[in-house]
Amino acid sequence: MNDGRTLSQGGRPRLRLRHRADPVELGRIRRQIAGWAQRSGVPEDVTMDLQLAVGEAVANGVEHAYGADDEGTVEVDVEVRDQPPAAVVVRVADHGTWRTAPTVTGYRGRGLLMIERLAQQVQVLCSPGGTEVCFEIRYPG
Repeated sequence: MNDGRTLSQGGRPRLRLRHRADPVELGRIRRQIAGWAQRSGVPEDVTMDLQLAVGEAVANGVEHAYGADDEGTVEVDVEVRDQPPAAVVVRVADHGTWRTAPTVTGYRGRGLLMIERLAQQVQVLCSPGGTEVCFEIRYPG
């Protein structure tokens, strides 16, 4: 299902992924991001933060957006913004249904907090058509 297209928009490297909402896909997504980031000149430490933040956003979509019998998808769009401050700009989307987080999370429920610590301009946009998590990770460029 993954198209793994690398595009260039206005000279900026861009990666578009679409995967089944399945935990098995997380490793593949992280590897594709690592390869894209290396080809795009993204610093290694930023790449590690990017993989972690995207992995958390995708995991939320995989776990929370769809019911057990749904065959949903997650989409990942990543691009480099060159103008200062340089950043990797990310959009992770699902087409499932937002579910309110439980009040007692135990050892879980830290994915969005982790993304907020790693990234800037974090937004979670919920609609009847799904959820989008958008953020950027800045770096000296």
